Amino acid sequence: MARQCDSKLVGTIRNLILYNHLGDYRMRLKPQSVRRTPASIKSGLNFGKASRLSRQIRTLIAPINPSNSDSRSTNLFTGALNKFINWNEKQDTDSPILQRELPFITGSQFNSQAKLTSINAIQVAVNPTESGLPEFRFVPFIPSETLHASFYTDHILFKIIFISVNFTDLTTEKIGTAEIKILYNSEIFHPPVIPMPPTVTSGKLIMMVMSVQYMVNRKNVIEMLKDIKKLPCGIVWAGWV
Repeated sequence: MARQCDSKLVGTIRNLILYNHLGDYRMRLKPQSVRRTPASIKSGLNFGKASRLSRQIRTLIAPINPSNSDSRSTNLFTGALNKFINWNEKQDTDSPILQRELPFITGSQFNSQAKLTSINAIQVAVNPTESGLPEFRFVPFIPSETLHASFYTDHILFKIIFISVNFTDLTTEKIGTAEIKILYNSEIFHPPVIPMPPTVTSGKLIMMVMSVQYMVNRKNVIEMLKDIKKLPCGIVWAGWV
């Protein structure tokens, strides 16, 4: 913004705006109008879809998400959904990708201060079944060596929520939950098989969201650890069924 030197004009001259600001006469260039292309309009619409779905999904996982107000993870997840929507529109609809880890979404984190990917014990294998729905298996692990637990830990909980996403009408639904209790010791733990909820309908994207909660024993009282830096929550698998 430049000052008017020898004049006190208010108005417009071609691409200049002349105005008075608190007794100081100034001028500036008119803002340039940007002509939106079909591609930019489509991009804006997709980002709106991503924002809407992101808000719905975060509401559904609120019971197990220790960091609901984490703006950084919220922005990253919305961006990941936007990238996925743009990517998915370019795929061959006659050859849908079934039961595979989808890009951008799988691995998304909801707590920017603690990541599931930093815990070696959380490795999920997806296996097909006769029913056509997949089942999920965690690799065996030793809790005291692979989990980030404190000295006072009594046990650890893996809390899981399955969410279905419909990209046509932009709706989401919680279709199932699961919980695995792990005693904190030096013995090999064999996690149970987690089946896909039977209410799943074909053509929808399914997300498997998981959080890790450490239950500590303090003065003979079992309570959840409150340290947000040790409570990861994220998407361990996402795919079409």
